[in-house]
Amino acid sequence: MESLNAEKVPAMSNEVTVSDTAAAQVPSTPARKPGNPRVGYYFAALNAIVSGVAIYVNSMGVKTFSDSTLYTAMKNAVVGICVLIPLLVYAGSRTELRRLNRQQWGLLIVVALIGGSLAYALDFRGLQISTPVTAALVDHAQFLYVAIFAAILLRERFGPAIWLALGVLFIGLSFGIKVNAVRWDTGVIFLLIATLMFAFDFIIIKYLLRSVSMLTVMIFKMALGSALLMGYVAATGHLSAIGHLNGTQWGYVLVTGLILLAFTITSIAGLRHASATAVIAIGAGSPIITTLLVVFARHTPISATTLFGLALILVAVLTIFTVGRRREIRAARASQQGPAFS
Repeated sequence: MESLNAEKVPAMSNEVTVSDTAAAQVPSTPARKPGNPRVGYYFAALNAIVSGVAIYVNSMGVKTFSDSTLYTAMKNAVVGICVLIPLLVYAGSRTELRRLNRQQWGLLIVVALIGGSLAYALDFRGLQISTPVTAALVDHAQFLYVAIFAAILLRERFGPAIWLALGVLFIGLSFGIKVNAVRWDTGVIFLLIATLMFAFDFIIIKYLLRSVSMLTVMIFKMALGSALLMGYVAATGHLSAIGHLNGTQWGYVLVTGLILLAFTITSIAGLRHASATAVIAIGAGSPIITTLLVVFARHTPISATTLFGLALILVAVLTIFTVGRRREIRAARASQQGPAFS
């Protein structure tokens, strides 16, 4: 995508170059203020917490459904409905939609198609063919794909400390996976494509947030995306099952939908203010929260292998949070002050 490469930012030695310190100029919409990396990193940390809670609650909610695709589509629809409310209330949101140019419309629709529906459908298909362990292994690499895409398309630049932390994070996430349960079958192809789509979706969102509001991005990703996902459920003949849901199932749909809303807001807010690489990598630290919830709620002991993996994850996330945040703040300040002359 040439449009994602339009803004060229020089790389700094052992430092991160924040690609959106100067917002992209779009003819039909006013330029947005540069993001605040400090705010972005805190949103990323909050996103990791929300994600950890979501994994725990979803692990219980999905068990009440015979069709996980319907469950996911419905909780996504809850978010889609929620983000449409501000559009109906605030005239400014409707005005922004009218001012969007052709490129923005196109990229927003791509976000809805990729991250809001198609990637989910491919992920579901992969899970049907392969095993949950295989899916977990493939999904663990998502933040690495985001880092690679961001370096190429958004010109995000990090020093070796961050790249080392990303590698440690992947190793930590992979600890405890039963290798003998991994199946290298055709399902891996679907899972890999879905993971790449989710990663690429984050890159497009990051680029769009230079000139488009968070609300508009969320409307397309979650409202239009969930509508497309519901269309997929209808096409597979599972939509009629909604009429047979019980109170417990509706409760999980509502609760997990609201948790997903919090996840969506924190992730997009993080992307608005900080680098895509850091935001997604910090969010990948969610297993720490999930494991703590399992330990306290179910009194389940942690194995030494799992504990070591969680320790690696924590070290990696703290490194990215401290080193990355400091360097992005420094880069943002340098960009605002301009070149110094002696």
